[in-house]
Amino acid sequence: MDNTKRNSGLVSSIADIEEQSVASVRLTVPVRPDQEEILTRIVRTISTNRSKNNRQERITKASIIRAYIDVLSSLALDYDEIPNEKEFARRLLENVSR
Repeated sequence: MDNTKRNSGLVSSIADIEEQSVASVRLTVPVRPDQEEILTRIVRTISTNRSKNNRQERITKASIIRAYIDVLSSLALDYDEIPNEKEFARRLLENVSR
């Protein structure tokens, strides 16, 4: 079976993301200190690089993670035989680099 057709992403359009815009499930995820620092830097960079007109919605680490999940779930990815997190990350990076 063609992997592109079979594994064509879990989110197919921005409309799918917008329909699910209200967070309703709380999830606790342990992250490494360097990952937490990256999230902190992203939030700080976004916050300092926007005008007062673009500050209606607070950008948090959680909103960054939700946005990443939405975008990454739209990728066509081969989910077969992933043995560990490192391999999953490799496949994601390979797909994003295309």
